Amino acid sequence: MEPGAKQEPTCHSCGGAGEVPTDFGPVDCPDCGGAGFLPEKRVLTEWRARDIERAVTSGINPVSGDVRWLLAELGVARRALNEVVALAHDSNDPDGIAMKIRVIASRALGL
Repeated sequence: MEPGAKQEPTCHSCGGAGEVPTDFGPVDCPDCGGAGFLPEKRVLTEWRARDIERAVTSGINPVSGDVRWLLAELGVARRALNEVVALAHDSNDPDGIAMKIRVIASRALGL
């Protein structure tokens, strides 16, 4: 590894091997996708959201942990959008870009 290179956190499920044992032989680790390290938060969030959507679509009710995680992610996103609205409101933007940002974020928040 190069000095100063960003080191990703090792996957705890596979111990960095990228594979987990099953009754039918080793398979790619479901948590890291076979990489041995965890991807960025945005990728993990997308994977988990897809897993929940796939489960609901197939008629499986999400477990309470999934619902709590989803509500926490929703809260983080809404707080971020509120901050964007406030920053855009405080901006002295002569081109009107801040106004457009404020309108888009406000629409997403339902304001």
